[in-house]
Amino acid sequence: MKDAIVDSVRDATQADSLGEALKELYHVPVLGAVIAFMLAVRLRALGNFQTNGGVTFRGNDPWYHFRQTSYLLDNFPWTMPFDPLTNYPSGTSSAQFGTLYDQIVSGFILLTSFGNPSGEYAGVIMLIAAPVFAAAAVVPAYYIAARFAGRGPALVGVVVFALLPGTFLNYSLVGFYDHHAAEVFFQTLGVLGFVVALSVAQREQPVWELVADRDFDALRRPLAYSVAAGVAAALYMWAWPPGILLVGFTGIFFAVKLTSDVYHGSSPEPIAFVGAVSMTVTGLLMFVPLNQFTIGGATSNSLLHVVLPLGVALGCVFLAALARVWDDRDIDLLLYPVTVVGILAVLAVIFSSFVQQLLSSLITRVGFSATANAQTIGEAAPPLARQSAFNFIYTEYGLAFFTAVIAAIVVLARPLIRSDDIRDTGYVVGSLATIGLIYLATPVFETIAGVFGTSWQIIGLLIASGILVGATLRHRYDAAELYLIVWAAFITSAAFTQVRFNYYLAVVVAVFTAIFVGQVFGYLDVTAAGESLRASIQSLEGWQVMVAVAVLLVVTAPLLVPFAGSAWATADRNGPGAVTQWDDTFEWMSSETPQPGELGGADNAMEHYGAYDRPDDGDFDYPEGAYGVQSWWDYGHWITTQGERIPNANPFQQGATEAANYLLAPSEQEAADALNEKMGEDGQTRYVMVDWEMISPSSKFGAPIVFNNNVSESDFIEQTYPLVQGQQGQQQLGQPITLRTQRYYDSQMIRLYNYHGSAVDPDPIVVETEPQTAQTSSGQQVTVPGFDPESGVQTFDTLDEARDYVNETPNAQLGGIGANPTERVDALEHYRLVNTAESNALRSSRDFQSEVFYQAQATNLDINQVIKTSPSWVKTFERVPGATVDGTGAEPDTEVRATVEMEIPESGETFTYSQYATADAEGNFEMTLPYSTTGYDEFGPENGYTNTSVQATGQYVFSSDTGEGGTASVEEAQVVGVDDSAVDVELTDQSVDVPESETAVESGA
Repeated sequence: MKDAIVDSVRDATQADSLGEALKELYHVPVLGAVIAFMLAVRLRALGNFQTNGGVTFRGNDPWYHFRQTSYLLDNFPWTMPFDPLTNYPSGTSSAQFGTLYDQIVSGFILLTSFGNPSGEYAGVIMLIAAPVFAAAAVVPAYYIAARFAGRGPALVGVVVFALLPGTFLNYSLVGFYDHHAAEVFFQTLGVLGFVVALSVAQREQPVWELVADRDFDALRRPLAYSVAAGVAAALYMWAWPPGILLVGFTGIFFAVKLTSDVYHGSSPEPIAFVGAVSMTVTGLLMFVPLNQFTIGGATSNSLLHVVLPLGVALGCVFLAALARVWDDRDIDLLLYPVTVVGILAVLAVIFSSFVQQLLSSLITRVGFSATANAQTIGEAAPPLARQSAFNFIYTEYGLAFFTAVIAAIVVLARPLIRSDDIRDTGYVVGSLATIGLIYLATPVFETIAGVFGTSWQIIGLLIASGILVGATLRHRYDAAELYLIVWAAFITSAAFTQVRFNYYLAVVVAVFTAIFVGQVFGYLDVTAAGESLRASIQSLEGWQVMVAVAVLLVVTAPLLVPFAGSAWATADRNGPGAVTQWDDTFEWMSSETPQPGELGGADNAMEHYGAYDRPDDGDFDYPEGAYGVQSWWDYGHWITTQGERIPNANPFQQGATEAANYLLAPSEQEAADALNEKMGEDGQTRYVMVDWEMISPSSKFGAPIVFNNNVSESDFIEQTYPLVQGQQGQQQLGQPITLRTQRYYDSQMIRLYNYHGSAVDPDPIVVETEPQTAQTSSGQQVTVPGFDPESGVQTFDTLDEARDYVNETPNAQLGGIGANPTERVDALEHYRLVNTAESNALRSSRDFQSEVFYQAQATNLDINQVIKTSPSWVKTFERVPGATVDGTGAEPDTEVRATVEMEIPESGETFTYSQYATADAEGNFEMTLPYSTTGYDEFGPENGYTNTSVQATGQYVFSSDTGEGGTASVEEAQVVGVDDSAVDVELTDQSVDVPESETAVESGA
C-alpha cells in the first residue's frame, strides 16, 4: 500500500513536471515542425541541380558566390581581394560577394569534411545554403513576434511566414546560392537585437549617473544587450554591405524617439545609451572588413560603413546631453524638437556633399529607387509596373498583408485613441485618411515624384514619416514598438520599389500578422499560454470561438490554397534554367581556346583561382596574352566560372553600357569603336557569345536598348496586328507580331547570330499594313497597324518585283519578318563562327518556338522564310584580323562576291559566308575574309589560338555580275594574323558553282 502511494505521488509529480515543461516549451516542437516544413518544400528539387560529379545553380549571381566560396575553400578565412577574371580589362572588387555568407558556408564545408571536401560535397552544401538560412530566419522572427503578441500568436505568424508563396520562397529555393536568404536571417536577427536591447533599457533605465559611477551591476544587462544589438547589425553588414540600410533606419528611429522623449518630459538617456553603445560597437566592428578607405557607396565596405554608425552613436550622446541642458535651464520643451531639426538642417548644409552621397547610396542602391537600368534586372523591377497593387499583394501574401497593416495601424493609433484628448482621435482619423490618399492617389504622387526626380514610394515614405513623427509628438511610444513601426515603414517602401525586397517584407508581414492575431485573441480574452489557458478556452462562448477560427482562416487559408498549387509547383519546377544549354559551349571554350595570358603564344597563364592584389588605381595590369569575351552582362559570371575566361561585362552591370553599345552597333566600325571605348589602348576582345534570347524582341533584346542612350525601342521594332475572324464573324485584331526595321538587322549581335557575319539580301517578301482602330482594356480607342494574313503578306518571284511593289504601294515594306532584312546587310570582315551549342533553341525553348511558329502562322510563311540559319541556343564567334584578298580581272565597277560553304559539326549543318566588293576602274578589288579554308591543324590552344569546330567544306568561290569567276584557298595563318601575306585572286571567264547553305528546318531544327 505504501509503495502504491509513493508511486502515485511520483506519477503525479512527473505529470505536473511534464505539464509545466509543455507549458514552457510547447513552442519548440512547433518551431521545429515549421522549419522542417520549410526545408522539405525548398529542397524538393535538389536532384535537378546535381550532375555527374558536380552541381549546377539557378540564375547568375549564385555562380559568383560559387567562385568566391571555392576560393575560400583553399584560402580560408581570407576572401578574394581582387578578381581580374571578370570585367576585362579592369577587374573588380567583388563587394557583396566573398562576405560573411561565403565564409560561413565554406567554414561549414571545411569543418564537416575535416578540411578535405570533395567538389561534389562542397557543391551540395552550397545548393542547400539558401533554404537553411531561410528556415533559420524563423527563429528570430518568432522571438520578435512573441515579444509583442505572445507565443501562440507568434507561432501563427511563423506559420504564415512558412506558407508565403512569392518572392521569399523563390529566392530561398535549393540551387539559388545567393545571399538573399542570409540577408533575411541577419536583418531579422539585427532587428531582434535592437527590440530586446530597447526593452531592457526601458526597464533597467541606464542613465548618465550610473555610467559616471561605473555601476556595472546596474548597467550589465543594458550593456550586454546593446553590445549584442551592435554585433548583430555588424554581422548583417558583414554578410551584405548594403545592410547599412539597418543603420539608416535605426538612426532615424533614435532621432525621433529621443526627441519625442524629451518633448514629453522623459529622460532620453536609457534609449540614447542603447544607441551609443550599439552603434559604437557596429562602427568599430566594421573596421574588420573595411577594404575602401574612402566614403564610398553602400554596396562595398567603405568608410561609410564605419562613419555612419559612429555618427549615429555620437548623435545619440549629443541629443541626450542637449536634453540635460534643457532640463538644467528649464527651457520650453517645445523648442527642443525645433532645435534638433534646425541642427540637422545646418549639418546637412555643412556636409551637403556627404549627405548627397549617403542619400544616393541608400536610395538608389539599397532599394528606394528603380532606375531604367535597374529595371532590366528582374529582381530590381518595380512590382507594380505590370500588375495592380491588389493582385501583387494577394499573390505574395494572401490576406496576411492586410491584417499586418491593420495591426501596424492599431499599434500606432492605440495610444492616441485611448487618450482623453479629442485632438488625438482627430489626428488618428486624419492620418488614416492621408494613408488612404497615398494609395488612392498614386498617379498624383508619381507626378510629384517625377518633378523631384525620385519614386512615388519615397514621397509616400516621407508622408508616412511625417505622420509617425506627428504621432510621437502626440504620445510617448514604447521604444520597441516604435522601432518595429519604423522598420516596417522602410521595408514596405523598399518592397514596393524593387521586387526583391519583398523577401524582407515577408518577415514584417509575419510579425505584424502575429500581432494582429494577438490583438484579436486579447479582445477575446484568450491567453497565449500558461495555467489559465485551459480555463480561458473552456470559458469561451460560441461567437468567440467562431471569431478566433475565422481570424486563423483569414491569415492562413488564402496561403494554403496557392501553396498547395502554385507554390508547391514552383518548388517542383525549380531547376538550373538556361545555364545548362550553355554547358557544352563552356566545355568547348575552356578546352579549345587559349587560357587567359596565352593568346598568340604568350606564356603568362593566369590562375583561375589565383590571389591577385587590388590595384591602387582600380585597373588591373593584365599580362600580355590576356583577352576579353564579349556578351550581354547577364552571362558574365557563367563565362568566368564555367568557361574559365574573362567577360567584358558581368551581372554587377560592369561593362553593361559598353556591351549595349557594341551589341547594337549599326556597323562593324562602330562596334569596334564601342570595344575600344571599353578596352583602352592595351586590351583586346577575342570572342563574342550571342544566344537566341539576346536577339529576340520578346526576350532580352530590349535590355541593351535601355543601356544605350542613343536609341529607343521604336528604332528597331514595331508591333503590327493580324486581322482574324471573331466568334460573331466580325474582323478583329489578333495577337501582334513584331516587325523589325533595318536598324534591327544591322545591329552587330543580329548580324552575328542570324547570319554568322555573312552578307544577306532580303527575300522577296512584302508586308502591307493598314491603320486599324482598336480598344484598349481601359476603353481607350487607339490606332495601330494591322494586316490581312491572306493578302497583306506576299511573296514575289524576284527581289526586283518585290521592290517595285513596295515603291508603288503605300504602307508596304520589304521584309521585316523574322530574319528577313528590309535591305542588304553587309558582311562582317573580322568575325567568324567558331562554335555552336548542341542545343537548338527551336526545339529546347518553348518561348522561342512559340515566337517563330506564330510569326510563320500569322503571315502564312514557311519556317525557312522566318529563320536564316539554324537557331542554336548559343553561338560563339572569334574576332580575327582576317585574311586580305587582292583581286584582279573583274570588269570595272562591277560587284564581286566571295562565297564559302562552312560546316557546323555539332549539328552537321552548313551555311554560306558571302562578302561583296566593288571593282575599281582597273578591275581590281580588295576584301578581308574572316573564315579560313585550310590549315586548321596548325593552330590550337597549345600555341595560343582557337581550335575552331566550324570549318570550310571547300575553297572560296569568287564571282562577278558579268560572269567572271575564280577560286582560292585561305590559310588559317592568314586569318589569325600569323601570316600577313595576301590571298591573290584572278577572275577569268569561267563558270563557277556558288555554294548555297541548307535551311535550318530542312537540317532538322
